[in-house]
Amino acid sequence: MTRRVVVRDDRRVGDAEQLLVRMNDDRDVTNALKLALADAPAYRVVPGFEPSGAVTVSCFAVADDLEAQIVVRGTRWSRYGLALVSDLRALGCDLIATDVFDGEDLLPLSDRHVDVIVCPYPPGTPDYAVLAKAQRSQLRASLADRFTAVLRAFDPRRTTGGIL
Repeated sequence: MTRRVVVRDDRRVGDAEQLLVRMNDDRDVTNALKLALADAPAYRVVPGFEPSGAVTVSCFAVADDLEAQIVVRGTRWSRYGLALVSDLRALGCDLIATDVFDGEDLLPLSDRHVDVIVCPYPPGTPDYAVLAKAQRSQLRASLADRFTAVLRAFDPRRTTGGIL
């Protein structure tokens, strides 16, 4: 299926809010970065990122850890992390509310969905999907430190039973 992103102007993300990130697959930073790079072209709809797209971390706004646990229990996730919006902005990240579609299907929890923009996809670089294996590896290496720093803002890892 093709991932499609629609920017939502109806939601402002305040500094005191917390964002929930699913840590099941995202605990493997390399895998999470591969997914983010593959999805980067979908973010060409985001103002300021039209030419090349953006490398993002997909999150959901929650009021606190209790609300995060409720959201996690309603999904198939088992691990998650939380970060304050202000901490992500201090890392230089932009945050934007988006609806994400898988084909024509709106993904669950869309009303809470916020993308943390880690960085622009490198201008002039062909889409990740068409790069040769060595080029993909080189691109991941060039973005790994930045991407890892943003994911680490969501530490410590948690389960509905507590901190791991």
